[in-house]
Amino acid sequence: MTEHRLRPLLEPRSIALVGASARPDSFGYATLRNLASPHYRGRIHAVNPRYDRIDDIDCLPSLGDVPGGVEHAVLSVANARIEAALVDAVEAGVRSVTIFGSAYLEGDTDGSNLKDRLQGIAREAGLLVIGANCMGFVNYTAGARVTWMNVPEDGWFDPGHITLISHSGTCFLTLQFVDPRHRHNLCISAGQELTVTAADYIDYALDKESTRVIALFLETVRDPEAFRAALDRAARADVPVVAIKVGRTGRSAELARSHSGALAGNDAAYEAVFDHYGVLRVDTWNELAAASRLFAHHKEIAPGGLSGIMDSGGARGMLLDLAARMDVPFADIGDGAVKTLSGLLEYGLEPVNPTDVWGSGRDWQDVYTGSMKALADDPASAMTGIFADLGDSDTGGAVYLELCEKIEQETEKPVFFCQHWSRAMDPEMTRRTAESPVLVIDGTETFLTAVHLAMQRRDRVDDSPGDMAPVPAEPVIERWRQRLARTEALDEHEGLTLLESFGMAAPARRMAASADECAAAAAAIGWPVALKTAASGLAHKSDVSGVILSIAEEAQLMRAWHDMTQRLGPRVLVEAMAPRGVEMAAGIVIDRQFGPLVMIAAGGVLIETHADRRFILPPAGRASARRAIDQLACRPLLDGVRGNEAVDVEALVDVVARLSVIATTLGDHIAEFDINPLIVHPQGCQAVDALVIQCAHP
Repeated sequence: MTEHRLRPLLEPRSIALVGASARPDSFGYATLRNLASPHYRGRIHAVNPRYDRIDDIDCLPSLGDVPGGVEHAVLSVANARIEAALVDAVEAGVRSVTIFGSAYLEGDTDGSNLKDRLQGIAREAGLLVIGANCMGFVNYTAGARVTWMNVPEDGWFDPGHITLISHSGTCFLTLQFVDPRHRHNLCISAGQELTVTAADYIDYALDKESTRVIALFLETVRDPEAFRAALDRAARADVPVVAIKVGRTGRSAELARSHSGALAGNDAAYEAVFDHYGVLRVDTWNELAAASRLFAHHKEIAPGGLSGIMDSGGARGMLLDLAARMDVPFADIGDGAVKTLSGLLEYGLEPVNPTDVWGSGRDWQDVYTGSMKALADDPASAMTGIFADLGDSDTGGAVYLELCEKIEQETEKPVFFCQHWSRAMDPEMTRRTAESPVLVIDGTETFLTAVHLAMQRRDRVDDSPGDMAPVPAEPVIERWRQRLARTEALDEHEGLTLLESFGMAAPARRMAASADECAAAAAAIGWPVALKTAASGLAHKSDVSGVILSIAEEAQLMRAWHDMTQRLGPRVLVEAMAPRGVEMAAGIVIDRQFGPLVMIAAGGVLIETHADRRFILPPAGRASARRAIDQLACRPLLDGVRGNEAVDVEALVDVVARLSVIATTLGDHIAEFDINPLIVHPQGCQAVDALVIQCAHP
């Protein structure tokens, strides 16, 4: 197998610590102790001209004095010394570097700052760099602990199957070292990503057989193209990616930039990218950890809904309310499971799912295991377990865990223990749950979030080749590329014609520049018609009374024409009235990081007031379009409400898929494309108005 290009960075055969220290309270000493772990089989060197030896490790004056050279240098020095240390590393032939320091110096300016100078040196030398402003990394499978954080030696931190890539040092610390149930194979504090980015780390993790899930804490994406390629590879390898992406709010985005120089970007674009590649977005560390642990589990959830037992009818009501709010279905168990439960439960307890199994306590362990087995065996059950609280090791909680473990051995489905509330267990119970094959998650909401994500991923329908809209012939595309390259703006008539060229429907229409032409156009089209100004430079014609609808006869048309042309000029568009239906909006916007995005939204004035919209990353087919439409708050309108007839949702799906083709073929010539309204009626979908803004041309 070809060696991954990050091997010298994350699996170095030799490591030198620049800034090694004998002071026990220093980063230089803590890092050296981590590097000297017996789990690491490479060479360790300490570099500091002030010492000859630190503990049992020889200390050398400089990197150039390391015999045989070194693959990886850890720069644990003050910001004022980082630049010189990096130059020394380059001159010593070092291949990779970790930089702990923030790379901020007082007096730095945008035109000349330490971070940019470090990046320039590293790029010119081809150095692989973790950081700056990072906490390093821990490669559990390689035994490399390149961090100043205290890494425990005991077996709680044996290698696992979660890769964590974090722009937050605290997240890097917390998810590794607070709870031993979170078992990682690799954890990276990425920092400012001077030469190596999250995309590179994802790609490396996908080369590791031990990787079952990748967890991300992102402030930004510094290499969008590589990031997309890495997510695409993860999707093709069927490796789940779970992510926190900060910057939803303006203040969060602002502080992300001040924290690590990260431009948080357009959050809607990140939503589109995540949806395109099936990345599962979460909001909290609890959710990130719980979802990662579920996906890292040795068993995948089966088809169907959730099932489980509990010892409280009141808690069951709370659970059902939460599950309904969080869109987590419970399994509709069959007659076989109902019959088995009926034979186990005491009088007054219902054989339903979830099952309240606690009666008088008679033979309770047999009741628990028998009920769980009945639920696990039911074909409608995706996973089963207990909703309760384990307590501590001296309160009998271990018995609950043992009951779950018994069922875990008898089923191919995951078995869980969901604690109703999040609390710290005593060390013995924590160790016990970490070693158990049962999935133990604290907090009902956190658990349900993880299950919802697992079901969402399991049930996701991706675009197939047959879902993609057809691409017009190359001469058609080239004609529109040439037109969009011209400086004169497209009017509404041309915008609608462009849509028709890509297979979308628009009303019959004609341009007119006189009263006679206007009357002739209406007669040819057929009554009723709409009259619209075609004056150039008007993005919103309705704001200047530039649209008159439902004109039923010629006299009315002439009055409207005279009024409109006196105010707005002689050019008008006469257009057939579209059938009644649900007003939607669609279009294309250009994101500065990820390029063209297709938008689908509630139409009319609702697009301005409700912000009910979804963005889709092209290329996207009908499955992606359908998924985005189903996420809109206005989605129920399409099925008919208050006596209105249901409309043609599949026609709307087709429009979105065809817009994706425009985005991929013409997106580099378009600054913005708005279709509003897009009227969906019972037998089709028509673009009634189109605004195309071309890219600025020199």
